[in-house]
Amino acid sequence: MAKSSMRYLSLRGLKYWFKRDIPAAIRFHFDGKSAHLVNLETGDIRVAMARRDELRRETDKLFRDAKSGRALAPVIDVIREKADIWAKEVAEAAADPWGWTAKIYNRRPEDIEDEEVDTPREFIEREAEEIERTHGREGRDRFLNLVQGRVDVDHHIDAYLSEAKLAKKTTDERRNLIKRFAGWAKLKGWPLHEITRARAGAYYSEAIAPLDVRTARKHLGSVKLYWDYLIIRGHVAGDNPWDRQKLPERGRRVERNGKKKERAFTKDEIKTLIYSPYPAGTSKAFEAQLSDAMRISALSGMRESEIVTLWVEECPIDGNGDGYFDIRQGKTGAAERRVPMHPELLEIVKRRSKGKGPQDWLFDELAEERDAGDVFGKRFRQYRLKLGVDDKQPGQRRSLVNFHSFRRWFITEAERAGVAESTISSVVGHEEGRKSITLKTYSDGPAWQQMRACVTSVSLPELKEKAEVVEATEAAEAA
Repeated sequence: MAKSSMRYLSLRGLKYWFKRDIPAAIRFHFDGKSAHLVNLETGDIRVAMARRDELRRETDKLFRDAKSGRALAPVIDVIREKADIWAKEVAEAAADPWGWTAKIYNRRPEDIEDEEVDTPREFIEREAEEIERTHGREGRDRFLNLVQGRVDVDHHIDAYLSEAKLAKKTTDERRNLIKRFAGWAKLKGWPLHEITRARAGAYYSEAIAPLDVRTARKHLGSVKLYWDYLIIRGHVAGDNPWDRQKLPERGRRVERNGKKKERAFTKDEIKTLIYSPYPAGTSKAFEAQLSDAMRISALSGMRESEIVTLWVEECPIDGNGDGYFDIRQGKTGAAERRVPMHPELLEIVKRRSKGKGPQDWLFDELAEERDAGDVFGKRFRQYRLKLGVDDKQPGQRRSLVNFHSFRRWFITEAERAGVAESTISSVVGHEEGRKSITLKTYSDGPAWQQMRACVTSVSLPELKEKAEVVEATEAAEAA
């Protein structure tokens, strides 16, 4: 048999296995594993080759998604699939023993005598023995634990995140927070089905309550939303143990000089960031990347992660010179939208799309980065600080201005131009502006002309005296 026909296949004992190396650049998506390994559970080479071809297509897509930062689809897990089937059989047998017995033996429920009622136990034991022959003792124990519901807290996390379709940065953040609780529960010896309200409360008091209020809100929200998914999918029963874990906030006196909120850039800050000579001490390789991304955000209100992960096919421009950005994923359902392309951005998109394929990145220089948004964010922060654009308040860790301030500036300018809040919300991907029953339930959204008018109502501030910006930049560098 030709060597090429055995690609990804190896015979171990009497069974063929599929093995495909995972590219080093994306192994962190797969818990550091260097290869994807699947027992094909057959000794027939023709069956193995057919299953091999199917798995090759699945892993092709999986690797593409990992490289582009898209949410990963769950990998087929034979043991889990079988366990899920038998777990459902166990639940059905417990709910209606006579009906389940009748189904198994192809009889009518009314003909089943009490002494004839059967259980799935023997069937499950036979399945476990078969799994032990193909996957070993470890596979058998895992199968039985899955059937019995004795799984770790984060057992369903990949399926949850795949369905949630969150932005890359949000996905990574939520995974980390859920796994933090899962690790804590594992140390206590508590599997998923043993997490009670009291145990969730113990974790909240120990690990969440001491955190900064914003961080605590994210942590609690992550585990709570995960539990909502587990309940909906039937993996756990009962009420969500994370509901109402946070103590109600009491009315507190607002002190002078309290914590200030992050804000939009001022027009002078926009001028400095957009028009200043590129600062010394910052790599020139990032100049076009920073300049283009800043302009796109300021003239569209798009989020940083939405901009730097755009594909070429998501930025179409028609023969009349009209274009839009097709945002296909994000933090919420409202984040998926089409944003009219500001006329001043056409040149940037055309230049960056030239010679590229549909699914090449518009910002191709970030395509190989592990976390494009995080890498770009750090580059922008260095650039911003070099130009002296900062607003650090005593006692606050973060500056009040960051890349998100372009989005705040766009929204502010659109509002001041008289654009309706509901239209601005549709353009920038916010749900808040369309939550009334009239707009959320009955309206199909603003017309495309209204959204385009919203975008074109915003323009970059004119630079009347370039020398002023140069002087301000030099002064910031000297300081």
